[in-house]
Amino acid sequence: MDPQEAAADPERGRAFYREAIDSGDADRAAEATFLMGALERNVGRTDAARDWFERAIATGHAEVAPKAWVNLAVLEAVAGRVERARAAFGRAIDSGHPRHAPQAMFNGAILESRRGDLERARDLYRRAIDGGDVEHSRKALINLADLESEQGRAGVARELYERALTCGDAETEERARTGLRNLGQSYFRSPPPYRGADPAVLRGRLGVDPDDVTHAGWATGRRPGYGSGYLEYWTRDDETHILFVDLREPDDFHVYMYFKERFGLA
Repeated sequence: MDPQEAAADPERGRAFYREAIDSGDADRAAEATFLMGALERNVGRTDAARDWFERAIATGHAEVAPKAWVNLAVLEAVAGRVERARAAFGRAIDSGHPRHAPQAMFNGAILESRRGDLERARDLYRRAIDGGDVEHSRKALINLADLESEQGRAGVARELYERALTCGDAETEERARTGLRNLGQSYFRSPPPYRGADPAVLRGRLGVDPDDVTHAGWATGRRPGYGSGYLEYWTRDDETHILFVDLREPDDFHVYMYFKERFGLA
């Protein structure tokens, strides 16, 4: 009996799982202990669910304990117990389980992203991508691409979306196509400051290392008309460069915001 079926008749479900727990079969008992936690979670009995997940962990079962850690972590995250959730995700990751460790990385990344710790989220998404589980790898790939797009890191986001286009999953590939179509708009949605400028985009548009640019401004001091205009910038060797920019284009807007924050363009 699965937890959803059991939730339709909780008393019958509990009796079914208790019989398995008392069966003397270690594998069956461990799985039933976990499923009891899932049942209690599904009917809204959070404290009881937490208790059963902890009992499932205590069995030390190689298959059951890691997924109980993940489910306990999600339960704690939903309850706002962030440090407990982080610790539980960490235990699931440390288990090295081929499915549940990447699952913990993926769900842990969502927690960190919502908490605003984007570097930790990025690290966990990347680990999930490389974690060996196909489902969580592709889900992490598209989530990381969305995160980078929202943060204005167009080059990184584009590379990730393009990788997702070849993952072999129709839903993920459609999300990637949507992400690529919307990529330029993410700059305008992002709140200032526009940190995390993509060096590859800057070098590609400027033709020089952005760190070599010493100052910049609008050519002849004129602001762009209708979102387009000429940027003038100088490098360490005192060479002058002029670049036509169309602020409706994402890469040009990226260059503009980088210069604006660095040199205070009007």
